Amino acid sequence: MTTVKPSYVDSQSAFHQAFATDLREVIDSLPIHSNARVLDVPCGNGFYTELLAKRTSDLVAVDSCEEHIRELKHKLPNADVRNADAYNLPEDDGSFDVLWCAESLISMEPRQAVKEFARLLSSMGLLAILEVDEYHHVMLNWPAELEAALPMAIHQASVAKYGTPLKLSPARRLRPDLRNAGFNFVRRKVLTFERQTPYDEATQKFLSGHFDYMKRFLYSYLPEQLRDEFDEQTDTANPASLFNKPDTELTVMNTVYFARKQKRLVAR
Repeated sequence: MTTVKPSYVDSQSAFHQAFATDLREVIDSLPIHSNARVLDVPCGNGFYTELLAKRTSDLVAVDSCEEHIRELKHKLPNADVRNADAYNLPEDDGSFDVLWCAESLISMEPRQAVKEFARLLSSMGLLAILEVDEYHHVMLNWPAELEAALPMAIHQASVAKYGTPLKLSPARRLRPDLRNAGFNFVRRKVLTFERQTPYDEATQKFLSGHFDYMKRFLYSYLPEQLRDEFDEQTDTANPASLFNKPDTELTVMNTVYFARKQKRLVAR
């Protein structure tokens, strides 16, 4: 268990605020009946927990961060909010009808997590996992040479920090992990959220945080001759930057995996 919030909580919150309408539609599309027992794990800052609480009266939210749990208990006093181990929840087999897991596999061991998810879900229960892939998460009208260099910089930075190029794309091996855990029916849905300049305040905040992250994480792995161009493209004061240039298009790509032990997948 941890007492403080993870370092990425601010960037996650900015993502949630910028694309709140799009993400709400994802939750609204889940086949949740009013008395379904739903688990949100890990629940993090509670953004999705609050949306799920509007869909069912029987909601359990779990996280290892005590600060997140304290805040969420205050927001949702009627929900069952717990500080617990996501790999070993004190619940009987088949206890839940729907299990939601969002933006969390980077901090988890996916095979161990989905094995526990399979245990917790009823025989006809639905698992939904929303994830991002840093190689394709945020797409913009970068100059072509810089756009080609960015994935390699992500690759090199990931290997240097985590020892693997796949840490920032945790869902790439998710399908076999789900099948090995007992999920016989798996479907992937790719979600794209679109924005264009001029950006609203929430999108600007999200993009600013994303560029700050890129500068810290991968800037030193970019070819030296491209670093000045990266700085120009991400400068909020530059009228020709990706913040301000007319007709700049932002696409944020996300993936949801739906899985069941028996054949009856979500239709949408």
